[in-house]
Amino acid sequence: MQALLTAAEQIWLSTQADCPLLSVEVLPRTDSTNTQLLQRGRQGDTAPTLLAALEQTAGRGRQGRQWLATPGDSLTFSLGMALDLERIPGGASALSLAVGLSLAESLSAQLPIASPGIQLKWPNDLWWRGRKLGGILIEATPAPGLTGGQRWVVIGIGLNLREVEGSPGFESTSLQACCGDAPGLGYVWQAISPHLIRTVQAFERDGFAPLQARYAARDALQGQSVALWQGAQRPDWQTQPPAQTGKAGGIDWDGALLVHTAEGLQRWVTGEVTVRLQQPISSSPSSPFGS
Repeated sequence: MQALLTAAEQIWLSTQADCPLLSVEVLPRTDSTNTQLLQRGRQGDTAPTLLAALEQTAGRGRQGRQWLATPGDSLTFSLGMALDLERIPGGASALSLAVGLSLAESLSAQLPIASPGIQLKWPNDLWWRGRKLGGILIEATPAPGLTGGQRWVVIGIGLNLREVEGSPGFESTSLQACCGDAPGLGYVWQAISPHLIRTVQAFERDGFAPLQARYAARDALQGQSVALWQGAQRPDWQTQPPAQTGKAGGIDWDGALLVHTAEGLQRWVTGEVTVRLQQPISSSPSSPFGS
């Protein structure tokens, strides 16, 4: 807890020039940092807020998945900001890609990540050697006092710091595996947060297009055979056939996944599909984070 509190002070100092109204807070225990910030926004509290929790008891991933967070084993936090994403092509969907890229670049700059480095699996996962290192969940809601197309946008982030014993079936990895040792909780939070805030601000201004080439350099799906399921609910991998299969052809300028199929080039948008490699490295679809 002390490490997070110390990091909070340093993050606040590092972000004053870019985000002078930012509040940086730490909770010892909460249900979900995303839930907490969404509730604040609906009550009219829309000042930029970075909220971390040592432990989450009801964290959420995409499509209703449980987002596990045990003290010391993972870093879980959320960033809430009032943003106008309606005018940005891809909107919150493309924002997830920008956030993932920001995290990957910050971690790679601050930690001795082993080869081949951190990759990004569309739409919201950080990967290392074919396993999930972290996940992103973006939620938005109307809020009192916001203007124009603004919404209260909450960006939830979870990173595995240490290997979780007794969970060999999980398709997950950790910074401990990437670096040979588990970095400190506060160190990681402090290393990634300032760049994350600047990335979100730049995304609202410029969209995803300026980040497209850098994302492509870390694209884990590029050239891979993929299967795609459509819909908001988690599919049954064993019994429900995919809506489409093909070969991933990169990410478009607005964040859409391009897939070469028998019917031609298709564009898939975050939030409407679930992507699975046709030949996954592990047979288990379970994970500590939503995929």
